Amino acid sequence: MLKCRDLAELVTPYLEGSLPVKTRLAARFHLWLCGACRRYVAQVRETIRFLGAGPKPVPHLENESKIMELLEAAKRDR
Repeated sequence: MLKCRDLAELVTPYLEGSLPVKTRLAARFHLWLCGACRRYVAQVRETIRFLGAGPKPVPHLENESKIMELLEAAKRDR
């Protein structure tokens, strides 16, 4: 049976749906029993939703230029 610490480590793959079936079922069973972990998973889910709702960062052109220079330098050094 999963412990709270185990579930906390698995929360991201759990929410992404990428856990193996056996582990996913163990996580669901733990969540059924543990209100604290249900609240934690809900908080993480809400944080992901909140962060995804904001505007996408606009890249600065000066950073793009630096990246392109580094890529060109790496090509030359090969």
